[in-house]
Amino acid sequence: MIRRSGILKLLPVLFLLSGCGAGEDPVEKELRPKVPVTVESIHAADVSDYLELTATSSFLTKSLIKSPVSAYVEEISVNPGDAATRNQVLFKLRTKESTALQHDSLNPYSFSGLITIKANIDGIILTVDHPRGDYLQEGEQLATIAVPSSFVFLLDVPYENIPLIKISSSCEIVLPDGHSIRGTIQSRLPSMTPGAQTQRFIIRPAENRNLPENLIANIRIVKKIIPHATLLSKSCILADEVMKNFWVMKLVNDSMAVKVPVITGLTSGDDVEITTPVFSATDRFLNSGNFGLGDTAIVSVVKTVK
Repeated sequence: MIRRSGILKLLPVLFLLSGCGAGEDPVEKELRPKVPVTVESIHAADVSDYLELTATSSFLTKSLIKSPVSAYVEEISVNPGDAATRNQVLFKLRTKESTALQHDSLNPYSFSGLITIKANIDGIILTVDHPRGDYLQEGEQLATIAVPSSFVFLLDVPYENIPLIKISSSCEIVLPDGHSIRGTIQSRLPSMTPGAQTQRFIIRPAENRNLPENLIANIRIVKKIIPHATLLSKSCILADEVMKNFWVMKLVNDSMAVKVPVITGLTSGDDVEITTPVFSATDRFLNSGNFGLGDTAIVSVVKTVK
């Protein structure tokens, strides 16, 4: 009886404790990890579409220095790359007759047989074609002088692109080292190359940078200009494996981003034009952390890129 009465007295306490414990059970909450991202807004700028072709540098005006007689090269006063002025002595030649007689003790004639060859224009020595001691036939080439002011780029344009090339219009000359200079389309030659079916245009650079001949540069010619185009950084644009479908991840609030298909247009440096849909200046887009996300993603914005 004592045992039974003790158990009966404990029952209300146990019910009370069990009731209190039931009320304090924690409710499990589903936790979704947030992806750290940076975001940016759209910006507007003028975007140009270019026609890009290659051109080769050349001197249009060159002077060929030739030997007036058959002779030996006695002396050379210049080297390729040197600047030459008009009437400057370039070579001294010894005629073959004087060469044969100069060591003859019985020679009654006291002539040297030396002929001085001078530059006929101001320019740059492009080539020296014979070394000292070489024998030349009459009319054989000794050197080539180029006129620096005649330096141009020769642009070969396919026939279908010729309507885009306007005489006296400006263009951009992009050199192999990445530097750009302005140029003017000066004229075109009235003939087509038979095989490639291209027509040659002459482009004169706006500044003289002592560039070498036969330098290959890219010529950028404006096809059209789109004013105030809507632009986003390339890092905001995502694409499928075949680069056919494009989309962006747009923030709908401070912690959620959704996938929005877009149609892209021109590219300007690190920016891409968005033609469809139309976004507002307050919209924000994932700039980093956006790769591999689903159609909807929980994100945490760590930085806003301006």
